[in-house]
Amino acid sequence: MTPAFKQHFSQTFSNFRWLLHLIFWMVFIGLVYFSAIKGGLFNNPKFPKPFPLLFISTFCLVIFLQSYTFLLWIIPLHKQQKKYIFWLCLPSSFLLWFLINASLISLIISKIPMVSNRPEFGLWHLLNTHLLLYIFISSIFIAFYYFIDIYDRQKEIQRLEGFKSQKIELESRFLKSQVNPHFLFNTLNNIYALSLKKSERTPIIIERLESLLHYMLYECKEDLVELNDEFTFTNSYISLEKLRHKEEQCTITTSIKGNTEGHKIAPLLLINFLENAFKHGTKTSFGRSWINMEIEVQKKELHFKLQNSKPEAPVLQAFSEYQGGIGLKNVRRRLEILYPRRHKLTINNAPDYFEIDLILIF
Repeated sequence: MTPAFKQHFSQTFSNFRWLLHLIFWMVFIGLVYFSAIKGGLFNNPKFPKPFPLLFISTFCLVIFLQSYTFLLWIIPLHKQQKKYIFWLCLPSSFLLWFLINASLISLIISKIPMVSNRPEFGLWHLLNTHLLLYIFISSIFIAFYYFIDIYDRQKEIQRLEGFKSQKIELESRFLKSQVNPHFLFNTLNNIYALSLKKSERTPIIIERLESLLHYMLYECKEDLVELNDEFTFTNSYISLEKLRHKEEQCTITTSIKGNTEGHKIAPLLLINFLENAFKHGTKTSFGRSWINMEIEVQKKELHFKLQNSKPEAPVLQAFSEYQGGIGLKNVRRRLEILYPRRHKLTINNAPDYFEIDLILIF
């Protein structure tokens, strides 16, 4: 036996599948025996004992051998690249066992003196009259096999879907957990810069940061949060950034339209975009810079649009910096996981401004 055959044999009869096969053959043989009794085979004087029982035993044995030839040798051929071998062997195997069955029945009949010379019990007549019956009975086991196979495949699909869901959930949690240190790292850098300047706004920024961290650590544990809470968080972050940037140096405008009640959103989904805008839209611009955020909430979707200025010719700054680094990569992947086929993210890297256009379907 080849390793592939051993594996196929083991899979066929493992996990109590052998018991299903045993039950199938007990039921099958019982039905054949019952049909023979009801058809008067055992009471027919032309077929004295033990010939009726021999007929049934021979027929069931041939069907049994044909069924497991199909299951153990023919079916594995379908998994190979050369499918034509399977389609050649399938009818050939069926015809071979049908001929063996007819030949054995004809041989048994030849031993019965009362019917051995009658033409209706000859081999050729048996071949003509029993073909459709043989096809029907053979199909019962094939149907039984495919029923078990479909059931096994459904269980395997469910198991793989379970693994996939677990993987997506773990990845989603990991991506959300990355937002916290990323946000904290950027904010601490800002506080450090202000402390070097001995700015009077440093204690205020630390106090604002405390409230933001409280939301991130304790109120973002669920998969979805109230849209109002998320907007409160983003507005608090914008207020924090306004403390860092003088109004004459950077103009920040925000607009939120629509009814936000009753809607929920994945937590910390918009903060990456805002961080990216403040990090690159204020640091790299010459002269007066600007950031513009527009949010429109409709009944079934949210439209988020964020623009930030940038210089026409950035000095010592790679083009990829405007693409956002880990922040935008993170949020792209989170959108794919949390809003599959329910979002549209467009990034426009124009010569003098950078734009995020996001549509979320609730």
